[in-house]
Order: sequence, then C-alpha cells, then structure tokens
Amino acid sequence: MVTGHAPTIKCVNPSTRQLIGEVPCLGPAEVEAAVQKAATAYESWRLTDFAHRARKLRQLRRVLSGQADQLAAMISSEVGKPLVESYMAELIGPLDACTWFADNTEKALRDQTIELTNPLLYSKQSMVVFEPLGVVAIISPWNYPFAIPMMSIIMAVATGNCVVLKPSEKSSLIGIKIGELFLQAGFPEGVVTVVTGDRTTGAALVDSRIQKLIFTGSVTGGMSVMASAARNLVPVALELGGKDAAIVLPDAPPEWTARGIVWGAFTNCGQACASIERLYLVKGKNTEKLIERIVHHAAGLKLGSGLDPDTEIGPLIDEAQLARVVEQVDEAKDAGARVLCGGKRRDDLGGYFYEPTVLTDVRHDMTVMTEETFGPVLPVMVVDSEDKAVELANDSEYGLCASVWSRNLGRAEDVARDLDVGTVFINDCLFAFACPQVPWGGLKKSGFGRSHSYFGLLDLVNIKHVTIDAAGGPGRLWWYPYGPARINVARGGLGFLHGSSPWKTLSGLGRFLLNFGIKRR
Repeated sequence: MVTGHAPTIKCVNPSTRQLIGEVPCLGPAEVEAAVQKAATAYESWRLTDFAHRARKLRQLRRVLSGQADQLAAMISSEVGKPLVESYMAELIGPLDACTWFADNTEKALRDQTIELTNPLLYSKQSMVVFEPLGVVAIISPWNYPFAIPMMSIIMAVATGNCVVLKPSEKSSLIGIKIGELFLQAGFPEGVVTVVTGDRTTGAALVDSRIQKLIFTGSVTGGMSVMASAARNLVPVALELGGKDAAIVLPDAPPEWTARGIVWGAFTNCGQACASIERLYLVKGKNTEKLIERIVHHAAGLKLGSGLDPDTEIGPLIDEAQLARVVEQVDEAKDAGARVLCGGKRRDDLGGYFYEPTVLTDVRHDMTVMTEETFGPVLPVMVVDSEDKAVELANDSEYGLCASVWSRNLGRAEDVARDLDVGTVFINDCLFAFACPQVPWGGLKKSGFGRSHSYFGLLDLVNIKHVTIDAAGGPGRLWWYPYGPARINVARGGLGFLHGSSPWKTLSGLGRFLLNFGIKRR
C-alpha cells in the first residue's frame, strides 16, 4: 500500500490486514545507482562462460530448496495464497528452471553455421552468434511474486545479462528476498539488484539506461511502460491481462472436468492472468450434471489465511481488488445473471475475502464476460455448438490462454487450433507457466514476446550475424567498377540461377561466362 510519495512502503498481510513490514520507496537517483551497479557487474558477468553460469544456477537451486519452507511461508504471508500454492505454483517452476537452463542454455545458444546457397558467394562463411544484451529491467507483479520474476531472472543471467528487479509494492518483501537468494548462491554483486518502490520507482527504472524491459502487469500499466520505453527505443516484452476461456465439449467426463475447471477458476483466488474467467459448455446430455458438480466443488472450498494448512482459497490482495470483484458481480446480477453459489464478500474473516462465485444466465455484453475480473468468479454460458463456443472464446481483447475439455483428443485439438491465444491446454489449465521447457506469452492485449524455453532465451540476446571472407584475389562481382559487361554478368547470373525454363538457365550461364572476364579498368 502506497500513499503519495511516502519514503517507505507498508507491507500488509491481506488475510489479516496487519502490517508485516516496511521497505524504502526508492527515487530516481537510487534507481540510477542500481542500474549503474548492474552495468558495472555486466562487464565481468558477460565474459563468464556458460559452464560457470550453469554452476551458479545449480547452486541457486540448492539454496532455494534449502529455504523452501521459509519462502513458502513468506509468500503466503505477504500475498495471502494457500501454502500448497506457495510450494507448487511459486517454487517448483524456479527450481525446475535452474536445472533446465543450466543444462540447456549453452546448447541453445551455441554459434550456428549458416550455409549460403548462392554459388556466387562461394568464398564466404556465415555464422550466427548470440550475445547478452546488458542490463535487463524486470517489473514484476504481486500475484505470483516469486515465480514470475525468478523465471525471468534465471533466463536473463543464464544468457549473461544482469538484472534490476522492481517488485510490486504489494510484494516488496519477497522481492528483497529474491536479491538475497542470488547473493547466497554466489552470484557477484550487481548481477541481480532489487529496487523497491511505487510507480514512480518503476517509471525511473524504465527511463534509465537499460537494454531490455520485461513487464508483467495490467494492460494499462503495459501501455504506460511501453510508451515510456519508446522514448529511448528500449525493447519490451509484455505479459499483460487475460480473460481465458474454457470450452467443454459434450463428451467431457462431468466429475473430472468439474474438478479441473474449479481449480482453474479459483486457484490463487482467481488472481492469475491465466485463470479460467469464462466457461462455454457445448450443450449435451451431461450439461446440467457438469454445472451441478462445478457448483458443488466451488461451494465446498475453504476460505482462510494462507498460512492455515487447510485453506483452499485465500484473500484478494487488497480492498481495491475486492471492490472490483464486488462491482462486476453486482453489475451482472442487476443485468439478469443468477448466482449459483457465493456472491458475497466475507469481512467477518478479517481480510479481503470473497466467496468462490459461479454465475449463469450471463451475456457477452456483461463486464464479467469482457473485462478481466482477477478474482474468484466463474461465469458460465451454455452454447449450442463448438463453432459458437470458439466464436465467443475468440471474441475478446485478450489472448493469453484457453482450455478445451473432451474425451476425444483429436476433436479437442481441432478446436484448440482455432483459438486465438498463446497457449491452449487440453484437459487441464494454468500449469504450463511453471514449465521452463515451453514458451509462455499471449496475443492481442495479453501482450507480446515469449518467455521460457528456447524462444525465451532468444528474447534475451542479440542475434548477431558474422560473415567471413578471405582477403585478396579478384574483387567481388558487386564491387566497382561497373559498366555494360557487369550488367551482362548480373543478367546472366540471374538467368542461370533463376531462369524460368531450361533454355533461359543455359542462356543465362552463357551470358555470365562470356562477360565474367571482361575488365573495365
């Protein structure tokens, strides 16, 4: 929580609304000092070989594993999520990322020799080399305050970059801890630096001398940082909002599918960009049973403090997010939606709690169907056909993820290929962010750029082409001097290489050879 330009930021446990810490709100001069520290460290870190960086990542993995209990408790305290989710959604991905990028970064980014097929370029060799960019700024969100920044930092340092992390003001303590973990793992000072603060701190970081910006947050925030980065032509990668759709085909098993849908809608209290926020059920004999099972499982979820081992739904992050959920549900009810379960805030629990809510009789012009809710709300529409479900799923400004649920995997894959998103899950949802082997990112207002996997590594390097030619010998055909003979050489070469018939190919070769040796001066 931030008030104006306060010198410190108060860190609050959303389960209890109690103060758990305070951190400094850094200004432009302090941000610039952090960026300069990273730039200085980069001069040495970029020269370390892949094997050295891999050893550091493996040591980081040991440090994370050794402090897993402390980290899970810290995450659950500062952002309220259940302990199970702190372990599984926040820690497993970074641990796997340490291993995968330690094992695969060198292989993915080794120099590549490129074959040039034009015979006129016979004397040349070409290769592609991959070089780190420099200082990478990461502005990370509060909803996955450990996993999201850690996955990006691991990739950045594996490729030889240095990082300045600005965590969300709502998860500053976790951000500070991330910086400490890299030091404990033996990374040199400046390879990972953390700056805490509010939006003015983030703005100062965007305006500083960085070579890449990775931003995860709202669409409005993404547009703002992109406009700021454009002033210095800093390349950006944006992971923004989502309004992810689930399509359930008639043959999907009701009980199993209901359990998956409920988890996808309500894990992390629905505060995930890849949450299931719209459900389209293709009408069939199991439709009513599926709705009944969804309501049954949603209504049975236990609300409470993230530190309570029995808790399944924690709080929303703050009063503003709680008010947003209340507003969307109330608006939908006023417009004719029915609440099948939930639909109420729970101030009696002491924090920012809202009951897991299932809505039906919703329309596609309702805010709850078009704008990101980021809360424990699942609107359900029954449609007549797969085509209608796909049409409605694609009728969104967002395009991060979607899911398709069916026993018929071939049919589900056909539907998946028609969806305009970055990731489609068949018979599951959300989990892929924790997999370092596969790309992550979206389309439309969900942002652009890809993180994780080989594609994420390419987003963090300069892809440089180096071409080599031995000096000496005759000049190249495209060098000076020009003249009629050189024109005939060019015409003949084009005909030989790209003639539209055998005769034109032969004729081109003749013209080329007849004029090749003629010198103008």
